[in-house]
Amino acid sequence: MRIKHTVVLISAALWLMSACVSPAPANSLWENDGSLFQDTKASRLGDVVTVRVNESIKDSDEGKTSSSKTTDEDVKSGFGIMNFIKAFGIGSSSSMSSNTKIERTKTINAVFTCLIVDVLPNGNMVIQGDRNLTSGMEKMNVRFSGVVRPQDIGHDNMVDSNKVANAEVAVSGKGIVSTTQRPGIISQIMKAIF
Repeated sequence: MRIKHTVVLISAALWLMSACVSPAPANSLWENDGSLFQDTKASRLGDVVTVRVNESIKDSDEGKTSSSKTTDEDVKSGFGIMNFIKAFGIGSSSSMSSNTKIERTKTINAVFTCLIVDVLPNGNMVIQGDRNLTSGMEKMNVRFSGVVRPQDIGHDNMVDSNKVANAEVAVSGKGIVSTTQRPGIISQIMKAIF
C-alpha cells in the first residue's frame, strides 16, 4: 500500500512539473516562403539575375573623296585712254584627294550580376549591374543594363546577353591611359574647324 501511495505521489509531482513548464518551440526544416511546386527564379525588385555577356562587334567604314578646280583669267592690255593697263593673266589650280578607312573590333566576354530595378506591367524586368575595376592609377567602370523576359531566365537565374532587349554595355575609364589617348584641346579645335 505504501508503494502504491508513493507511485501516485511521484506521478502527481511529475504531472504538476510538466504542466508548469512551457512547451518547447518546434522549429521546422521547411522555410515558410518555399514551395514544392514553384522555382525560386528572380522576378521581384531587388532580385539578382546573372547575365553572360558574349558580344562581338566588327565595324568597318571607308570613304574616298576627290576634287579638283582650275581657274584661268586673262586681262588684255588697255587701248585708248586705258592704254596704261598692261596685259596680265591669273591662273590657279587646286586638287584634293583623301582616302579614309576605319576598322573597329570590340569583343566583350564577361559575367554580370545585375539587380532587377523595375518590373514592367507585362512582367518583363529591367536589370542593371555595375562593375568598378581599379588597377594602379586606372579606374574603369562597366555598366550593363537591359530588359529581360521571365521565360528567358534559367532555373539558375542566368540569362545570355543575346536574350536581353535594349542591352547596353557602357565602358568608361579614368587614368593615365585614358588621358593620353584623348586628343589635346588644340587638336580638338582644329578637327572641329577643318
